[in-house]
Amino acid sequence: MFGKRESEFCKGVGILMMIFHHLFYKAENYQDFVIRFAPFSEERINFYALLCKVCVAIFVFISGYGMAASYRKQFGRAEPTVGEVTSFIGKRIWKLWTLYWFAFLLTLLCQPLGRTVTEAYGGEPKSIAVYFLLDALGLSYMFGTPTLNPTWWYMTLALLIIAGVPWILRMFEKMRIIPVIFGAFGILFLCNASNANTFYLFPVLLGAGCQEGQFFEKLDRMCQKRRYGKPVKCLAEAGIFLIGISLRTNYNYFGIVDGILALSLAALTGDLLIRIPVGSGILRFLGKHSGNMFLIHNQIYSYYFVGLIYGCGHWLLVFGMLVAVSLGCSIAMEMIKDLIHYRTWMERVENNFCNIKKLWYNNYEREMKEL
Repeated sequence: MFGKRESEFCKGVGILMMIFHHLFYKAENYQDFVIRFAPFSEERINFYALLCKVCVAIFVFISGYGMAASYRKQFGRAEPTVGEVTSFIGKRIWKLWTLYWFAFLLTLLCQPLGRTVTEAYGGEPKSIAVYFLLDALGLSYMFGTPTLNPTWWYMTLALLIIAGVPWILRMFEKMRIIPVIFGAFGILFLCNASNANTFYLFPVLLGAGCQEGQFFEKLDRMCQKRRYGKPVKCLAEAGIFLIGISLRTNYNYFGIVDGILALSLAALTGDLLIRIPVGSGILRFLGKHSGNMFLIHNQIYSYYFVGLIYGCGHWLLVFGMLVAVSLGCSIAMEMIKDLIHYRTWMERVENNFCNIKKLWYNNYEREMKEL
């Protein structure tokens, strides 16, 4: 099974990978500081950090799986109308924006610490207004415009996943899962598409397909019928993950290896890793805060507290410091949200918007009937 607990665990693993990746994937990030890399070499740490880029596929896989699960929970096997699907998508986009906007506002308030709006967007007032709006909507990567935080490029991908998965599920129903996946790759290959949004299409399809096809449940039932099914399954999942890691650097075409790595980690989590007594709880706690940590960690180590983070002296201390500071900031952010009733206000705005939309739609229908 792959449920909420397993999802939080994988998100915890993913956010640790992301932080490690961003800290050490290139030497110029810390060139002004003296850092010890014992017992490894600096080149080896850089290599491991590059491998940790798989964190993106982990989050993409979980998003695809979770969106598919939410869709089926709400609609079952019934075929919803276009309006119902649009409403489903809109609510989840609003939920994502609610998370994002608080971090966005916090970044604006922290400009005295580093990374001002002028530095990010330039000095032209008209350009600043356009860039600000696109960045606030999480669309800067889609339009190739500047952003306050380079790691927020993922917001565009997250929005596309939310908007795309319901329609992917409809295609699964009409054409089956495997033909849709192969068809998508055929189109990508013919179009020679190579940006981040298309690169992570396979993990999205894989996540949604695993949920739609009940992959984990069927695999569990199959292994339960065999005497040593569970141990063999765990060994196979671990082996696939290790093989994927070894292949990732040179053979990760169209994100296929990353998708398989995300799938094998999810399967191994449900079968084994989630049962680790202490580590499981810590990773799940990190997973709950992974959204905030993703949104703010880059500002902390790149702009606000560069010396505090990279000045720790040893790579492990640098890594631990950024994890601790990012987690502390996330906890503080959630406390502030509770204090100012942030979620309640955002829910009110959403409800008011939905009421306006419903009123407009009813008026539109009435006018069409009169015609």
